[in-house]
Amino acid sequence: MSLFRLSMQSNMLTGLIPKLPRTIVVLDISRNSLSGFVSDFQAPQLQVAVLFSNSISGTLPTSLCRLPKLRVLDLSNNLLSNGLPPCGRKELKQQNPSNSNNSLRPNSMSSFSLKITTLLLSNNNLSGGFPLFLRQCPSLVFLDLTKNRFTGELPGWISGVMPGLVMLRLRSNNFSGHIPIEIMELHDVRILDLSNNKFSGAIPRYLEKLKALTGIANNRTFHNPFEEGYEEKYAFMLAGLSNDSFSMVIKGQVLEYRENTIYLMSIDLSCNRLTGEIPEEISSLAGLISLNLSSNFLSGNIPYKIGNLRSLESLDLSKNKLGGEIPQGLSDLTYLSYLNLSYNNLSGRIPSGHQLDILKTDDPASIYIGNPGLCGRPIQRQCPGPSGDLPSNGDSARWVEDDLSPMDVLLGLIIGFVAGAWLVFCGLLFMKRWRYAYFGLVDKLYDRSYVISVVTWRKWLGNTGVN
Repeated sequence: MSLFRLSMQSNMLTGLIPKLPRTIVVLDISRNSLSGFVSDFQAPQLQVAVLFSNSISGTLPTSLCRLPKLRVLDLSNNLLSNGLPPCGRKELKQQNPSNSNNSLRPNSMSSFSLKITTLLLSNNNLSGGFPLFLRQCPSLVFLDLTKNRFTGELPGWISGVMPGLVMLRLRSNNFSGHIPIEIMELHDVRILDLSNNKFSGAIPRYLEKLKALTGIANNRTFHNPFEEGYEEKYAFMLAGLSNDSFSMVIKGQVLEYRENTIYLMSIDLSCNRLTGEIPEEISSLAGLISLNLSSNFLSGNIPYKIGNLRSLESLDLSKNKLGGEIPQGLSDLTYLSYLNLSYNNLSGRIPSGHQLDILKTDDPASIYIGNPGLCGRPIQRQCPGPSGDLPSNGDSARWVEDDLSPMDVLLGLIIGFVAGAWLVFCGLLFMKRWRYAYFGLVDKLYDRSYVISVVTWRKWLGNTGVN
């Protein structure tokens, strides 16, 4: 056959993926029950391979390294195991047969590269360290390794080898160690999901280097994986991911995103072992829509300038060790529709205003539960002392809720007046100089008022007599 595109998704196909025509460009056999690849799998013209939701088991074939035009590879929701093929190692052995395996370091394979821009391997049984295969993918834009069994530390070469990453999803693996500071060099990244791993240490600083999340205009263009195309002899045809989606945890629930994924702007570092404070630089990410740092060991205060994240719709800082007061700047987040600050060590009066007054109207107290030092609306614990927000328009109900009733205000005014009067009386009683000055001033004021009244009266009588 000389076909360019083969689309047989959502059927009941079983067995191995057969040997394909050498002319094939697009292959979509997703949502079947295929179990693996034939041993001599070759497709030198293949550009798009959509194979998700099958039963493909075993390891990825090394023939994957011999697909020079491949740009999209979606093998998510399968049964793949072990690691990714070490592309380039065999070629180096052929060129230098005298070299041992120990001399074949990743740096020596830098001359070998693939054109893959989208690599989706989520929900498999892949294991081992962070794949060295990715060193051969300098054009990678979308990388999804979620729900596998990868272990070890993240290498610092991620940003140098794959500088154009827009999506980096490593959720639900067993990665450990510190998050490398080189991650902050991913200027184009819009979705950074490292949640549900074993990362420790502090959140890297220099977050302002994530230019795409700061809202700074970026002229770089890239293909949406759902709108990816392929080149035919006389035309360029669209053949993106069919019926696939990305599962994102946002606003406290799992949501499915497709074409609009690239507009999400999200950072998720939840369910790790991160310590230290939340960097102040996080306030520079004005384009951020979702921020989830929950279930860590973060301490210190919530950044004072967090109100600068004007695009934020979802903020989850729950289950940490954060202390201090809740910044009033949270009320400036006019797009905020989900907030969770529960189970921390926060204290002081809960701020109000704008979005904070309408969040989770069915149970607003759950936003702040587990913080015994907090007080004021919407929880039941009353705050001592006067409220920082004075009531307006006779809203006595709000005075009561904020622990300041009109009777308290009236009593305070009376006590203040009596105290001030006694202070003046005692001063006149015991200070001789004060008494002389006070009564002298009274005499002068009396004399002046008497003269003014007499002159005015006589002038008025005189004018009346003339008339």
